[in-house]
Amino acid sequence: MRTLEFRAMGCHMLAALDRDDAEADAQLAAVPEWFEEWEQQLSRFRPDSDLMRMNAAGGVTNAPPALWAVVRSALQAARESAGLVQPTLLDALVAAGYDRTFAELAPERSARVQPAATADWRAIKLDAKSHSITLPAGVHLDLGGVAKGWTADQAARRLAASGPALIDAGGDIAVSGPMADGATWPIAIANPLVLDASLGNLMLVRGAVATSGRDYRRWQKGGVAQHHIIDPRTGQPAQTDVLTATIIAADGPTAEVAAKVALILGSRAGMVWLEERPTLAGLLVLEDGRVLQSHRMDIYLEAPMA
Repeated sequence: MRTLEFRAMGCHMLAALDRDDAEADAQLAAVPEWFEEWEQQLSRFRPDSDLMRMNAAGGVTNAPPALWAVVRSALQAARESAGLVQPTLLDALVAAGYDRTFAELAPERSARVQPAATADWRAIKLDAKSHSITLPAGVHLDLGGVAKGWTADQAARRLAASGPALIDAGGDIAVSGPMADGATWPIAIANPLVLDASLGNLMLVRGAVATSGRDYRRWQKGGVAQHHIIDPRTGQPAQTDVLTATIIAADGPTAEVAAKVALILGSRAGMVWLEERPTLAGLLVLEDGRVLQSHRMDIYLEAPMA
């Protein structure tokens, strides 16, 4: 097993290839370059990124490949989540105080939070022939978690040409297939209430795992606790009893979207939503310390939870 750790997209990244030779090292060495290319297209924290240039211009013609693919994926996510997860929330994030990278955020922002109106994602126009994206006036996109899930998937698929691969993009994990000996990949479930502790291991053959939470990216603004998961129904950080939501799905964007939906809906409605979707498995950690899991999660847990 060869691994490479690096920083990209404001997160700690891990790439793993289950083989031990020089080719594995060469393949892993290319991974940070892939993420640099994707980040330059997708980051809202780079003023010269393709995303931010598109936001400033109100659209783009001949969008670069990653931007085109992730915008399409984000709009599909909005449709499938009935708008609970949508890409038009950049202004709401900025209004909540998330106007720079999390590492640069001051612990306390002085201004009061003003709810931001959320734009209608249905008004975004795509033209498949010219790869054109047209934004309604005043609408600005943040591709956030969908972008991370997408990049994790893409990197795992590229590495899979050289052997079994796993990518951990800041908690968005993609697995290309079983390990070289046929075994499952063990993936720890972080305990958001205990630093550096785990709730157990998931055993994954292929697919994706994503965790959304309000335990890490949080800050104060106007004396009010804020976090980065916006409820588009209010334009403000979601009010929910779910602290973290961990979801297993066939691909990264699907896992990311489902984790955010479950968190925004709260434990009761979120668990109903998960159970209605037989391709998903989920585990919710609540603010009071309780842990809830959907029925399908038993398939992936290394051992039943107490």
